[in-house]
Amino acid sequence: MNRRLYGQLSVAFVCMILGLMLATQFKNVQRVGGNVSLQRTQELTGEVQKLKSENEKMENQIREYDQKIWEYEQAAKEGGNLGQAIYDELDRMRILAGVVDLEGPGVIVGVDTYSYGGQNQYISNVYYEDLLKLVNELNAAGAEALAINDERLISTSEIRNAGDYIVINTNRHSVPFELKAIGNPDTLEASLKLLGGVADELSQVLNIKIERSDSVKIPRYSRTIEFEYAKPVQDKK
Repeated sequence: MNRRLYGQLSVAFVCMILGLMLATQFKNVQRVGGNVSLQRTQELTGEVQKLKSENEKMENQIREYDQKIWEYEQAAKEGGNLGQAIYDELDRMRILAGVVDLEGPGVIVGVDTYSYGGQNQYISNVYYEDLLKLVNELNAAGAEALAINDERLISTSEIRNAGDYIVINTNRHSVPFELKAIGNPDTLEASLKLLGGVADELSQVLNIKIERSDSVKIPRYSRTIEFEYAKPVQDKK
């Protein structure tokens, strides 16, 4: 009888020790998780503040550049024929640089996921290479201005994967995508609908819609354009 009681007390003692160990470990895990979450929150808060500061700086630069451009335009208008020629050239340079809103005939291309496979349904995904193929095709067909999800594409624009998103002009985007191109609608549409072409290839796994339009509106490039290292070559005579 005493032996049985001793055994029960031993088991109870072991269970109590194990319980204390588990409780202590649980508290330590909670403490570590709480510290990590707080640290991550502080990091994200710092990143948000940094982005806000950068955005404010860029907005101020845009206002300064817009003011300078307006001053140049006014000076050009007041300078007679020569001034008008300078004004026209300045306007053309602004279009080429992508810093003005544009409107004209062209095409609008919708790119979205596509479900297929019957019972074992499979949903395709849009990759940055798909968008690059369409952009290259439109450029080759003579597109004068391009935008993806109202992100104006210029020479420094990037199109790349970032996790589940595609980054364009440092901004994250996800499906659906809408490409806008200004140019000859006949040429642009024909290049995309070419049998065996880019759009035909992508339409096997993606939902591609091509629409002509007499009035495609493309916004200007919204970020600042700065050159820190590139400088004009000085002619040596």
